[in-house]
Amino acid sequence: MALPPVDHVGILVADLGEAMERYQRVLGCRFSVVGRYRSERYEDGSADCPHRHDARFVLSHGPAPRIELLEATGHGTHAARHLGVHHLAFTGIPDLDTEHARVTAAGARVEAQNTDDAGRRLLFFTAAEPWSGTHFELVSALPGPIVLDDGTPAPLDPRTGRPSVLAVEGASS
Repeated sequence: MALPPVDHVGILVADLGEAMERYQRVLGCRFSVVGRYRSERYEDGSADCPHRHDARFVLSHGPAPRIELLEATGHGTHAARHLGVHHLAFTGIPDLDTEHARVTAAGARVEAQNTDDAGRRLLFFTAAEPWSGTHFELVSALPGPIVLDDGTPAPLDPRTGRPSVLAVEGASS
């Protein structure tokens, strides 16, 4: 199966507010409201697995591929030692387990993953090597644990039925 087109380029930053201001000022980017990928079942080898993962992020408005600014957190895949271009994301994959089996059989090593309450894989990251330091993020078509920065549930994107910070009407930071 061929992967869908790249949805976004994830850039890991030390300070989300500062990075948003800089990207807005220099590149003219408009960003969504701040969201959080909040999970209790994230596995990346950095702590007892699975563990809590609470990553703050924004997405640029406009067509894909979008820019995702993601604030560094923890000691694993999203630690500050990985600042800069972090990943290319492929989203909306209908059968992520099959895709996981395919990419691992082809030689990719999975470095992190997240599952839902039913144990279904929601996303996984390949290791950054041998890909010149860039991870690949493959994301299921299932709804993910996206909340707004204040912890309230993110609204559903009417096109995908999944929670999305881009679905907040009239919101731009």
